[in-house]
Amino acid sequence: MEIQPNSHYPAAFEGVERQFTDFHPTIWGDYFINNPSMPPMRLAMLKIRNEELKVEVRKMLIDTTDALQSLELIDRIQRLGVAYHFENQINEKLFRLHTSSFENNDLHAVALHFRIMRHQRYHISCNVFERFCDEKGEFMASLSNDVNALLSLYEAAHLSFPGEEILDKAKIFSKTSLKTAFYDLESHLAMMVSSTLDVPLVRRVDRPRTKLYLSIYEKDSLFNKLLLDFARLDFILLQALYQEEIRSLSIWWKDLGLAKNLSFARDRIVELSFWIISIFHEPFYSRVRIIVTKVIALISVTDDIYDNYGTVEELELLTNTIKSWEIGAISKLPNYMQLHLLAFHRTFKEFEEELAQEQYSFRLKYLIEEIKRIVQAYLEEAKWSSKLYVPKLKDHLKVSLVTAGHSAISCASYVGMREEITGDLFEWVTSMPPIMISSSLIGRVMNDIVSYEVDQSKLQVASTVQCLMVEHKCFKEEACMKLMEMVEEAWKIINREFIFSKIPMSLIRTIINITNFNELVYKDFDNYTNSKMIMRDYITNILVESIELYF
Repeated sequence: MEIQPNSHYPAAFEGVERQFTDFHPTIWGDYFINNPSMPPMRLAMLKIRNEELKVEVRKMLIDTTDALQSLELIDRIQRLGVAYHFENQINEKLFRLHTSSFENNDLHAVALHFRIMRHQRYHISCNVFERFCDEKGEFMASLSNDVNALLSLYEAAHLSFPGEEILDKAKIFSKTSLKTAFYDLESHLAMMVSSTLDVPLVRRVDRPRTKLYLSIYEKDSLFNKLLLDFARLDFILLQALYQEEIRSLSIWWKDLGLAKNLSFARDRIVELSFWIISIFHEPFYSRVRIIVTKVIALISVTDDIYDNYGTVEELELLTNTIKSWEIGAISKLPNYMQLHLLAFHRTFKEFEEELAQEQYSFRLKYLIEEIKRIVQAYLEEAKWSSKLYVPKLKDHLKVSLVTAGHSAISCASYVGMREEITGDLFEWVTSMPPIMISSSLIGRVMNDIVSYEVDQSKLQVASTVQCLMVEHKCFKEEACMKLMEMVEEAWKIINREFIFSKIPMSLIRTIINITNFNELVYKDFDNYTNSKMIMRDYITNILVESIELYF
């Protein structure tokens, strides 16, 4: 049933003139609601075949004993998006590799070992690359013809910590050499190089990376058919699960009536679903995907109210109402805000009822506090905008790292997880630890850079780009360059915190996956706000187009 606000409309808010951006409507309509599900009989048959192939791939993984062959197989399994099936076997192999000496003078082997071990949270010293440098400390020119080694080195270099200069050199050397070698490569290798130089592996989200690698791997003359068949089938089964989840979420969103009644806000439930699938692709995170998508759908509307529609007077009242979290206070708001907050309360009540069955309802208090914190930051930005105020960059970031939303999304993710998560871990993730500051900075800066031109054409809060231009009296290009240097340093801090933090793997990986999505959604454009081009293609590729099976 569509939510209805109180019919009383405070006179103070009648007849307010508003100037707001007219966002394009949803491009999906009821597509996922009306799209037929996979027939149950076919789904059951595919699941049986999936289990059969999984047994064979597990045996292949166990039976591979050579160190380098094991690393290469693990690499393919991870790239094909099926590593979650074999976590125990992969962990056992990597633990044995870590506790034994890995002696190899081949750059490809050393770089692959370095990347996979660091990616699995083992600390491997960057000194392992010193043997490939000359007496001046530069990488040997003779290495520039080995494309596989260069690819492995380039990927490994993106797991560097602050101060690891040899990996900075590795990144420059391998990138330059790969660009030189590109036009003489076989098709599958050329695709590998092109995709790696576009976005390195460790910064890609799972489903688009998997779909891309499926098309690359099948062109490799040495591909393993068993592994490829299993990955294709697994992709199809996950796609069917996602389609059902998006159908449910689309019905929920339509039922709320926010898209119909708040036409000034972005209607992006499918895009948001894809966003969360990109953070949590595994089937056992279905509840997390549902909860987090609902939360960020409501936060997205909140963002548009503060950024695109409400007056400062209205927004102050809305902020105080949200901070009180009292349903009775809603009647003092304009109708459109009443509708919005009623949706919030109804949705959180449903969360509470579900989580109470597992004694997890206490988690919601941390998420509610995050909502209160983010709207306070939204209000601060709205006040800056109304006064055309351009703060110092450090003052801007104190507020805009909160409105980036990464802390709220992480907290909402923890709310939906079935793992035991203590209050201390919720307090940690919402306290803006170094990894969260870095993650939020990456999201904020990448968003601001691609949105800069659009924001100049309307009354908007000053971005980090503008703050730096005013503060340093420089042009846009120089400001963007400085900001991207900050982004690269933030990635290094994330890598360091991932290795040395004591936070459980699933919780810290969540933050990294949230960060990685920025490489997709804010690459060249704001592909969330304008979802008619690149984002539409991604969603079509991952959630609509089918994959052929050859067995």
